[in-house]
Amino acid sequence: MKKISLFFSFLMLSAGVAETFAQDLQIPAGAVVRTVNCTITDDRLTFDDVLERARQLDFSENAPIAIQFRRPIYLSAEYVADFQIAAYYSSYSDMFDKRVALGNSSGGQLPIVCDQALVVRNVPVNDGGGLDDTSIMTTRFCNLNEGNTLRSAFNRMLDVTANYERDAGNTTAVQIWTQGLGGPVNPPWDFMMALVGTDRQELAQRMDLAREGYRGGRGNGWALGGFTCTRQALWSTNRVYSENN
Repeated sequence: MKKISLFFSFLMLSAGVAETFAQDLQIPAGAVVRTVNCTITDDRLTFDDVLERARQLDFSENAPIAIQFRRPIYLSAEYVADFQIAAYYSSYSDMFDKRVALGNSSGGQLPIVCDQALVVRNVPVNDGGGLDDTSIMTTRFCNLNEGNTLRSAFNRMLDVTANYERDAGNTTAVQIWTQGLGGPVNPPWDFMMALVGTDRQELAQRMDLAREGYRGGRGNGWALGGFTCTRQALWSTNRVYSENN
């Protein structure tokens, strides 16, 4: 009887894990983003110099679908690199195929040294209003509270984003980033949340709305705490390349 009881308990636990995993899959697949933190090695060059050189490079059919240079503005003192490169791919297959085809041909074209790469899954909550060549973005590390899933967090953000657009016409892009490849084995966070303005003014407007007391999550359970996040970090985000432009 004890063995049957233990087996039944195991089945119930497995079913619960499977159900949670299935819920987390019921969100958009999103893009695959390879990020790497880099330091400029030539003291005579500024970030803008390196950005302009990068924009002048020749990009082949094996280039990512988009490349962004993210420059820290307000971050923790723990971040010591000069900037971050984010390379966007449509899928893991797309990333593997293109990077294998490129081999080492993409290295050494800029005066930078970079650390170990980290790959994240970038899940869009909304489409946003596009992205200028230069804009700003915020990032936060978040943890799910007990009883919540990535699906519930996604739905909560979806409601809040819709409220901002309905009440203030603000279409700031909201994204969920989950760990894909590389990085810490047991990260102290469940996901990252990013807000990306079409331009600097759009994200600033959203931040000011919150500062002035607007609560896009009022009435949908946001205040009950489906997840908790660290304070925001601020970056400039700069388009280097996009296959659509």
